[in-house]
Amino acid sequence: MNLIDDVALPGSLWAIMFSMGLSLTWQDFRRVFNERRALLVGVGAMLVVPPLVGIVIATKYAPTPELAVGFVLLATCPGGMLSNLMTDLSKGDLALSMSFTIAVSCIYIFMVPFYAHFALLHFMGQTREIDVPLLEFIGSIFMMTLVPVTLGMLVRRIRSELALKLRGYIKIVAMIVLVGAFVTILVDQVEVLRQNAALLFWMTLAGNLIVVTAAFLLSKLARLNPPQTSAVCIEHLIRQEGTAIYIAVAIVGSREMSLPMIMNTPIGLVLCIIFVLVMRNVMARHRQEQAPLLRQPEAGS
Repeated sequence: MNLIDDVALPGSLWAIMFSMGLSLTWQDFRRVFNERRALLVGVGAMLVVPPLVGIVIATKYAPTPELAVGFVLLATCPGGMLSNLMTDLSKGDLALSMSFTIAVSCIYIFMVPFYAHFALLHFMGQTREIDVPLLEFIGSIFMMTLVPVTLGMLVRRIRSELALKLRGYIKIVAMIVLVGAFVTILVDQVEVLRQNAALLFWMTLAGNLIVVTAAFLLSKLARLNPPQTSAVCIEHLIRQEGTAIYIAVAIVGSREMSLPMIMNTPIGLVLCIIFVLVMRNVMARHRQEQAPLLRQPEAGS
């Protein structure tokens, strides 16, 4: 498992982020911050909707206090780095997705001790200090997002043609390694998932569907375009479960608390793949509708 945890997973995610950077330019991020409404809607929804939904479901349906705490930790996870890849596959706004991941992750660093403390106190009646290694966590986020993306963008700026050629090959190899690591970890956790698996499945499925529906409706109310809507919704489906598992197992000392996060990984991924396939069709129609508008200035010139 050390090979999977220490090499395959971080290596494949780093390569995916590097390939993302190969397709980005500095102008993409400048455009995102010029369109602050989409960023504020996505970050605001991520910080409010999933925690509320998670607390309600955990309170009503979790069979044990440990599973209730685990479900709240899952609900408060920020969007995962795979959301950037999924947004890219859906033809969504990749720069906006990257901005979501970085912004929400940085905010999460300072909010997670309060979420964890509340969950332990409310569900288990324990007053326990939850200490998250902030510098290590911040460093890992930067090493897995900003560093490879920045390097990829530098390659794109210096050798544009080479960057576009490398991007596809790197992404394919990284995805194969990542899927292999995911399957290995899932098989290793089969015994842990046997107890309460059915109930956890329905709790996790319901939570994801409610959250992504709320994110979609909020995006529509804010009048975000389809690429922006795709980025917002995918950010709500792909989560950084590893952080929550670390808190549950390493800090609190309960393997049972990690069950919701383990269950959510395949459920969130499957739902996200379905969403990506739907949004690719939506995005194709969006581009067709925008094409005549983009040609109008040329016709009048």
